[in-house]
Amino acid sequence: MEPKLYLKVGNQDEIEVTEAIPELEFLGDSDSPAILNTYQPNVGIDGQILQATNYDKTTINANFLFNFRDWYDFKLIKHKIHQLFQQRQTMRIRTDAEPAIVKYLRPGTFEVKPISDGSHDATFTIPFDNPSGYKYSLLRSDSLYTFNEEGWQLGMNLPSEDLNYTHSESSFKIFNASDIMIDPYYQSHDLMLKINFEGKNLTVTNKTTNTSWSYTNPAKKTDNIVLDGIITTLNGEPASVNTDYGNLTLATGWNDISVTGATDFTVTFSFPFIYIA
Repeated sequence: MEPKLYLKVGNQDEIEVTEAIPELEFLGDSDSPAILNTYQPNVGIDGQILQATNYDKTTINANFLFNFRDWYDFKLIKHKIHQLFQQRQTMRIRTDAEPAIVKYLRPGTFEVKPISDGSHDATFTIPFDNPSGYKYSLLRSDSLYTFNEEGWQLGMNLPSEDLNYTHSESSFKIFNASDIMIDPYYQSHDLMLKINFEGKNLTVTNKTTNTSWSYTNPAKKTDNIVLDGIITTLNGEPASVNTDYGNLTLATGWNDISVTGATDFTVTFSFPFIYIA
């Protein structure tokens, strides 16, 4: 069975590439995580001092093949290929080998030409830049089971139990299936808390990572409070001034969460799982 590549650009619907260009055959893609170590020289001391270790941007190479009847046919197919892939917007791609994992990429420069003079076959490779260096789950944590089994797959670090990301109790656990810690402050990772509460204030604490965030003003249960990374909004309006400017992180695996202050509340943790390979 031929591998499949799915492509989504901006707000457009996701398409299967070989359905958009029937002449095209997807041969698979390849990538590897990239580690970037930053060092600083110290005068008078041999070697250098490690300053930081980060995941660097990567390149995803997608390989294709097509057959053409004549030169005019080749030019037509080539135009379709560039029309589809040479766009200025970020592209979301996924394959049937990892149907529940996506990558957000930018296409690089590539050349489409016959494999040899007189040949009616052409192969080419599109080098996609992956600026974040990450892969992400197709669905966010709070919609993981929306599409039954289409939202997860083997290799996503998920436990053999249903996971709940909306809670109204004072103590609960949140599972982070990512390969790495979710850190909105230092790494700008995507972590959103959707909160409704009745009371004078509310504090959410992750006992596992010793991080917390507090909403210090009174609120009604009908108020929609959102902590999006490190920015807080109240009913869609900026409201970080109503907080202690704290931030939450999520360790890999289970996290022990407590909610104090308000007794009537709901809290939803919404984030994509992050993978490095």
